[in-house]
Amino acid sequence: MTTFAQEGVRFPIRVLSDEELRAAQQNYARITATYDEPLKRFDRSHLYFRWAYELARHPRVVDEVASLIGDDVIVWGTLILSKPPHDPSFVAWHQDGAYAGFLGDAPSVSAWIALSDSTVESGCMRVVPGSQKQKLEHAETNKPLNMLNHGHEIAVQVDEADAVDVQLKAGEMSLHHVDIIHGSNANRSDWTRTGFIVRYTTPAMLRSVTPVVVARGRDVTHLEVHRDPPPEEFAESMAAYRAR
Repeated sequence: MTTFAQEGVRFPIRVLSDEELRAAQQNYARITATYDEPLKRFDRSHLYFRWAYELARHPRVVDEVASLIGDDVIVWGTLILSKPPHDPSFVAWHQDGAYAGFLGDAPSVSAWIALSDSTVESGCMRVVPGSQKQKLEHAETNKPLNMLNHGHEIAVQVDEADAVDVQLKAGEMSLHHVDIIHGSNANRSDWTRTGFIVRYTTPAMLRSVTPVVVARGRDVTHLEVHRDPPPEEFAESMAAYRAR
């Protein structure tokens, strides 16, 4: 039997009830409705929107994370990635740890929570199991359709035969190690593929680039901590997000 320590990934894990899933979908739809163009990236939503804050601290999600990194769990980031139907955008092969030096030696895992079905056809995440054991060099290639902020990707060739498709039904999640090689292909389906990504670590994190949220366990004093949940009022949250 393989383990997370060996493979660097665990899936599928059912975390959201049908009611919770509908609520998350509806809340994100309110955000996307305020934009004139399809919204492909939406970061740090947990610092501004109550529903996103609660999803990042969802007990079933945090239970699974704690089983891997221990009972002191903090959130250091969130990102919502959406690929519209038949959109050619992709995520290049990369390791999240390449741009997370502020973690130091603290363990870190990411939860990828599916707000819609994530399949091979819709461009689900793909991982190379076991690749978290080696940190690789990255290069900023700036390919125009690459959804990564800095247009970076690993500077070595990935054998596609080694990759595993992380297919999820809406309401399920995967967990992956901060250093596992992962990416995704274009969306060839008729629906929008949306994933809510939460980055978790422990109080051993060296420093905070943005405020962290304590999801479980002991408090931290050496990091900037976001202590109060965001407002429940959508208009107030949206205004604060746009003004950030």
